[in-house]
Amino acid sequence: MKYTLINPKIEAQITEIQSKIRLSMNGIVSDQMTRNGILYKKNYGVSIPRIKEIASMYPQNHELAQRLWNLQIRETMILATLLEQVDTFNIDMAKQMAVSFNQIEIIEQACMNLFCKLPFANKLCSELIHSETTWMQITGYILAARIIGKLEISEINEIILQALLVSNTENLHLYKAVALCLSRFCRKGKETAAYILKEITAFPQTTSISQQYISTEVKQEILFLDIL
Repeated sequence: MKYTLINPKIEAQITEIQSKIRLSMNGIVSDQMTRNGILYKKNYGVSIPRIKEIASMYPQNHELAQRLWNLQIRETMILATLLEQVDTFNIDMAKQMAVSFNQIEIIEQACMNLFCKLPFANKLCSELIHSETTWMQITGYILAARIIGKLEISEINEIILQALLVSNTENLHLYKAVALCLSRFCRKGKETAAYILKEITAFPQTTSISQQYISTEVKQEILFLDIL
């Protein structure tokens, strides 16, 4: 029989955090999210600013973050992305976390709070977009949009190529993530923007809804940037 050693300090922090979450719950927001198809094992409807405020009360700790993540409650999962230790979090841990993603909100929070800060963010991004799992691909494109400043031109070109390959999709979150990624890449410079514009202009005239959306978003970004 396998036994797990209980850390009294961590358990006390978990109890405190759960109490703070319950005191901050918003049933109306939780119900609205459920009606909109945003489904969690448990969702207290706590606002993101309040979740961040709770996170600021505790030091980053891998064990605490893992315990919070394993509870699979919306608020504790977001807290886990805020309280994970960047310096000890390796790529296997990141991919293990990404495998369990099934909500766009958690993906966005993980990319913003944790993944973009990792020293191996480039490698993680590449592995995610080449995954056969749609949620992991979505994570890869959202992450790419956040780490554009860290990416080499060769890496950007590879991501653009992969994004174009999956652009004709019925998955709403995937084509929105691709559109976000390609739009952000246009900020890299005139040459990159021109390349992306050329590729999306080559979409068939009888294009899919996803490619229409991507094309519109990219063209609006280029127009806003006024670089071509």
